[in-house]
Amino acid sequence: MVQHSKQGVFWLLLLMLLFAPLFRAGNLPVPLLLLELFSLGILVLLLMRPSEMSQLGTAHLVMLGGIILLPVLMLMPLPAVLWQQLPGREAFSEIYRAIGMSGEQVWRAITLAPHKTEGALWALLPPLVVFAAVINQPQQNILKLIYVALGMAVFQSVLSLMQYGGGGASSLYLSNEYGIKAAAGTYLNRDHLAGLLEMLFPVALALLAATVGQHRFDSAQGSWRKRLSFLATAKGHQASIYAVIGVLIILCLVFTRSRAGIVLTMLGLFLALLVFARRLGGGNVYGTYGTVIAVIVVLTVEIGLAPILDRFSMDPMEDSRWSIYATSMQGALEFFPVGAGPGAYPEVYPHFQPVGIDAFVNHAHNDYLEWIFDGGVLALLLVLVGLGLYALGWRRLWIKGRWRTFRYVQAGAGIGVFLLILHSFVDFNLHKPANAIYFAFLLAVFLKENTEEMVLKERPGRKAGARRMQVPAASTPVIRQPRNGVSLDDW
Repeated sequence: MVQHSKQGVFWLLLLMLLFAPLFRAGNLPVPLLLLELFSLGILVLLLMRPSEMSQLGTAHLVMLGGIILLPVLMLMPLPAVLWQQLPGREAFSEIYRAIGMSGEQVWRAITLAPHKTEGALWALLPPLVVFAAVINQPQQNILKLIYVALGMAVFQSVLSLMQYGGGGASSLYLSNEYGIKAAAGTYLNRDHLAGLLEMLFPVALALLAATVGQHRFDSAQGSWRKRLSFLATAKGHQASIYAVIGVLIILCLVFTRSRAGIVLTMLGLFLALLVFARRLGGGNVYGTYGTVIAVIVVLTVEIGLAPILDRFSMDPMEDSRWSIYATSMQGALEFFPVGAGPGAYPEVYPHFQPVGIDAFVNHAHNDYLEWIFDGGVLALLLVLVGLGLYALGWRRLWIKGRWRTFRYVQAGAGIGVFLLILHSFVDFNLHKPANAIYFAFLLAVFLKENTEEMVLKERPGRKAGARRMQVPAASTPVIRQPRNGVSLDDW
């Protein structure tokens, strides 16, 4: 029964990772409803076996509980007299009075847009359930899900490059008038496709580094020939596949023409170099000089990408973004510390919208600013706690000695999460269901306690030959089997 429950969770997770990006990133009513139903199925299976959620630590539970608690609290009704005393409600009290909804006997939810807050509560379910489920999956299953996620990145990249190559009249744009002249895949917004790909790019680099890094090379004379012959082995073929995936993702990101996507991909490439360079071939078979050469190569690539950034990237929000930031900050301060209510931003922001912006703005183009606008001080605390948990994750992950494949993948997932954390300062990726689900998936991979990895330590007085007979080959991961209107935001 336990085994069937765990496998059921695994297959539902796989289905969610495949389905989430396919229909405008899940940002349509029916796809979002299906994602919520999938997550409810996973939640039922998890609650049937509470012992299977043992890797959800106290800090994780506090974080998940706080995220759920925020919209629940904002839906609580208050008497109209008390409600009017909350920050920022004065102007809206006048509106209610004008339409005949005033009176001391009236009870109102704390949020200014109860229907939007209820929708936000349901939309939180898929990413939160994905996080709770993935962090409790065995490493073998998580690696399979990683391959599925990379498969989705390849699909989106190939489709996007075909769209761009076919021109603006290409039917491959799938009736997406906002994605024309850029690579958009199945997304409506090319910047959000860039958000998905920039998260997965470091994971492909991590698998490449793990494949090469766990191959032992002979340091004897003529070893360069042996290193080149590595490409003809099964591991060499795997490394080639991961390299091709990485190159494909970079090409697609360039043709999304997303300024933030290209810059963050360049940053991700450099961070991956810093994390993995010293581990290539075990103890860095290429030595210090090899690491210096690798740094030079990566910097050369990034310098070469700089003119591409200027030539191909574009930002139609560049002129309006700072005005939206300033007025959104004004609203956040007016509603602080209570907030307007999760999901209330598009309903409330027109009250602060400057005259110069005549289009409907349904997001602040800064996830953190919008969360504080909606959730006040509690949202701010949740952001700070989340960033703290992320930072502590690196402390636990970083160990000396030889890494196994899963630890490489965790480091790549951590870099991908970091890139989207940065991207969220200038966009609203985490308000899109598919990207929120992939973010939660990679965050769970990064934070998962790596109990199934055996750290190899040399014991004094042992011969190297004896150690090799007792320790599994470094090229084989040690994985134990489990026990049983037109909106500016459309651009």
